[in-house]
Amino acid sequence: MSGACGARPIDTLTLSWKGVDAAPRPSPPVAQALAQVPIAFGLRDVRPDPTLVGLQEEPNQVIKTPDNVAQFASARMGEMLRSAGARMDETAVAVIETDLVEFRVVEGGRFNGLVALRVTVRRGGSADWSKSYEGTSKRWGRTHNPDNMNEALSNALADATAKLVNDPAFGMALMAGQAPPPGAPAETGPPPGGPSAGG
Repeated sequence: MSGACGARPIDTLTLSWKGVDAAPRPSPPVAQALAQVPIAFGLRDVRPDPTLVGLQEEPNQVIKTPDNVAQFASARMGEMLRSAGARMDETAVAVIETDLVEFRVVEGGRFNGLVALRVTVRRGGSADWSKSYEGTSKRWGRTHNPDNMNEALSNALADATAKLVNDPAFGMALMAGQAPPPGAPAETGPPPGGPSAGG
């Protein structure tokens, strides 16, 4: 059932945090790494059009936002990292640089949110570590509804962050040069795929 009777397509979405019940919980190895290693965190939007946040398929209407997506995503992801135990108010030992690669919701029968992140951990004296994470969200709800769009985007960002803080490899990258957290694999070589491009 769809309550689309009087709903009109929208082309502008004001971003808000909706429908995320709780911050993601880290796995034990990541929780220990976050407890031991003070971090600095930053996020940049590397999408071709930083204003584009979605699409309504039925009228083929693109959705843009007047808001700064990088600031919005950085603030929310930073809050989730703090909730996971990140120490972000001390002199940083590791730097977490995050590229926002995808941030969109597609409405076509339901609201499909997608957020993709490329996370790089830098520590002095250690090789950079990078890995990509993708978060998704599928919601039903009233068509052309801003709250449903924001809920799909919010939950997709929370899902991507949950995958990060549950990845033992992320904990190992933070702990580089120290004893690995309990439960983490022993090997500490560079990630597969060869060296990252330095630009």
